[in-house]
Amino acid sequence: MHAGFSERTFEFCFNAEFCQVNAALLATHPHIPSQNAEKDLGYDVEFEIMKGGFVKSLFLQHKVAAYASARAGRNAKFFDHHKGPYHRFPVDNDQHNTLCDLSATKGDAFYCAPCFYGSKDLAAHWRAQSIGANSLLLDPLQVGRVVGGKHNITYGPNGEVPTLHSNPQRFEKVYRAGIDGLPPLKTREITVEYIAELGSDLLHRISNLPGRQADVAELRARKPIEVAQVVLGRIYQVTWLLLRDRPGR
Repeated sequence: MHAGFSERTFEFCFNAEFCQVNAALLATHPHIPSQNAEKDLGYDVEFEIMKGGFVKSLFLQHKVAAYASARAGRNAKFFDHHKGPYHRFPVDNDQHNTLCDLSATKGDAFYCAPCFYGSKDLAAHWRAQSIGANSLLLDPLQVGRVVGGKHNITYGPNGEVPTLHSNPQRFEKVYRAGIDGLPPLKTREITVEYIAELGSDLLHRISNLPGRQADVAELRARKPIEVAQVVLGRIYQVTWLLLRDRPGR
């Protein structure tokens, strides 16, 4: 059963709630991009870079999973693995490996997926500000990079036993996205050099992707911060949030 809401809708609702619930953590206020910028960025949160101090960089890849309530046909191996109903979303290999690299070298990167699938569920969690508390954050580094073939990530109705298939590898730890469930995040100094390196790394990565030569040529003329925003948003559909500790922490 497909979810009753789009990935874009989940992304917007999750980000809006996250910014409100974690307002004291955000390094800067969120604001809505212009129509031209939104076309390139692919996400609804923009940010300003802190010139001094340390912040925590959180990369989120939003996913909306299908839900299987019965054992049938090709889903049998997933249903048997969870011994009952489960959520599933497919893995984009290039995207997954990019998340692994981001998490290893530039900050913390996670899949962000809901443990609900109906439009009424989303509406109820939106009103209760409980979307984050009912969503999972899964660290791709826990299962490592993928090569070739088709892969899926599955988890139980309430987020139990999250697993990367086809050769099952279980995520070691599950995090919730609510204010009390954020995983420990690495501290990074966000500098001009950091942004330049990130932009350069991302530009090099997409230069190896088929059909992206026009994007590469167009992006070479942009500032490093714009390169990072456009590549993460337009090509990898990743939201980047910059966080800082609450005062006194």
